[in-house]
Amino acid sequence: MELIAGQPVREQAVHFAKLAEIASDDFFSVLFGSRANAVLEAMFLLPRNDNSHKHTTFLLDDEAIAGMLQAYSAREARARAWLYLRFARWQALRALAVALRVSSLLDFVGGNLAPNDFYIAMLALYPAYRGRGCGKRLLQEAEDLARARGCTRLTLDVEAGNEVARGVYAAAGFQQIDASDEVRLGGEAFRLLRLAKPVEPSG
Repeated sequence: MELIAGQPVREQAVHFAKLAEIASDDFFSVLFGSRANAVLEAMFLLPRNDNSHKHTTFLLDDEAIAGMLQAYSAREARARAWLYLRFARWQALRALAVALRVSSLLDFVGGNLAPNDFYIAMLALYPAYRGRGCGKRLLQEAEDLARARGCTRLTLDVEAGNEVARGVYAAAGFQQIDASDEVRLGGEAFRLLRLAKPVEPSG
């Protein structure tokens, strides 16, 4: 397995969009509808947003993409709620209605970070690569990146109902420190848990 940095190329953008849907439990499909893949690909290709290729690392199996890590320091984080709404290109009334419903959840994602936090925005694997240590490899990469940037804590948000992911993070030493309010959108309920883990100094 090999780790490579994200680049603004179409092939990686396509994989990013697919893996982002896996990581988000289809939240992006609910939020953006049929345009979800196009929106995610566009954000990946641009340099100045939280979903940029600049914050993405892919895990390769030979030359095939197996999974990805998207992460950045608190100093690199940008507000995402209005970015998402801008990319959605909804009509004004729908945009306002959706903004009122989900703005608190979008503000929670990657929000309220301590100055020395390194935030894992997304970590996802294609199903064929689960249970093979790939998630641990990506979490180790997050810790290495955090340490290189002088960050002292890893943080991430996980959907409250995703028991598998919560178990993986608990086994890796993450503990819950906060939770979002529940938001209902498209007939589904979304609630996020903020997890954190200290970054051990290099030995």
